[in-house]
Amino acid sequence: MQTADVSTAGPRIHALDTLRGFALCGILIINIYQQVVFHGAGAGTATRMPLPVQLLFYERFYPIFAVLFGIGFGIFLRRARLRTDRPRLVLARRLAILFVIGAVHFAFHPGEALTAYALAGLVVLLPLSYLPGRVALVVALVLLFAGAQLVVGYGPIPGLLALGYALSMLDVPQALEHRTGRIAVAFVLFATVAATWMALAWRGVHLPFVNVLGGPGGGVSLLGPLAGIATGFAYCCGLLLLLRTPAGPALSAVLSPMGRMALTNYLSATVLFLVAGPLLGIDSTDDLPRIIGLTVGILAVQAVWSTLWLRTFRYGPAEWAWRCATWWQRAPIHHPAPA
Repeated sequence: MQTADVSTAGPRIHALDTLRGFALCGILIINIYQQVVFHGAGAGTATRMPLPVQLLFYERFYPIFAVLFGIGFGIFLRRARLRTDRPRLVLARRLAILFVIGAVHFAFHPGEALTAYALAGLVVLLPLSYLPGRVALVVALVLLFAGAQLVVGYGPIPGLLALGYALSMLDVPQALEHRTGRIAVAFVLFATVAATWMALAWRGVHLPFVNVLGGPGGGVSLLGPLAGIATGFAYCCGLLLLLRTPAGPALSAVLSPMGRMALTNYLSATVLFLVAGPLLGIDSTDDLPRIIGLTVGILAVQAVWSTLWLRTFRYGPAEWAWRCATWWQRAPIHHPAPA
């Protein structure tokens, strides 16, 4: 590899880093449950979780991560156009490398999402990149509506990735710090949907099976996935509003470094679980205190590790390796020396 400054970095949108770190925290809780089930007592992750975990975390955070992935795709595409006349080839290589990383990770964590993101990126995002932002938004909503009905679990991912890309092309991320009123309105709408769904589920109310594409009795109910997505978006809007309060700098100081090293932290969480889980004797999803303790411990380690690492280096180790392989050039990892 040649050594060159191949950074595509422009001005960072710190709210995105903070949202990514926040999503990472929520995903870790579910991933640990998946790991316990995989290495312990078999399948059925969702049914083995306490109801509060199901309502507040299960399928609530991966929509955030998927939308942010799509936004990152759009930002990378724009910046790659400034460095090469074949930006989509670079992006295809970037997604292929992510698929390889995910495939290796899958051997240790079968519930991982990197392979799904990489495949959906190659199949959906690359073709979508030829469309203008408003058209991409319509396509995203169609994919989201269809995927939520046809496939359990990861069905909405293509639509969520496409939604993130469309928002990026419409310059929504750049406006996050200036649209407090619209974010507040969105928070009220999404939070109302989420709270209504949680209240009904908590009381054991069974809503009618709704599936437009699958017909009566077939496919996947539309209400559950959309409630999960609405909850995730309510979390995002709520966090963006909190960042405007006196607590905002503290939240950003903790979550933003974790978000900048999201790939490193996502992979290292699996390593930390595989090492610490057996030492703590976690072999059942009923062992809630130890699961909570391990989750908090991993998050604390990653928060400290991310902050300290980024004081010296530009990127996390996994992010740096991914960047070098994407451009097939060695990117500088240290911060430039002061003049």
